[in-house]
Amino acid sequence: MSPDDIKHFLITFDPSTGLTSVKTFGTDYDAAQAAYAEAEEANGLGGNLDIVLLSSDSLATIKRTHSSYFRGRNTSLKELLGT
Repeated sequence: MSPDDIKHFLITFDPSTGLTSVKTFGTDYDAAQAAYAEAEEANGLGGNLDIVLLSSDSLATIKRTHSSYFRGRNTSLKELLGT
């Protein structure tokens, strides 16, 4: 996979509700960075949201590598560790 194939995803996770939103930017890294900056600014310094900009070949990969954002708020540490 070349760098031109990498897709960018803005993930916003609310730990208090377990809700996750995903915005997809395809290969437009500049738009993804701008949206990330806006989201962080809107959340403020004391905000309760986890906002991350992740890049990968697909959303399916992101869901595997960052599964805690997609399991809701009632996931135990045991479930995350697979023990």
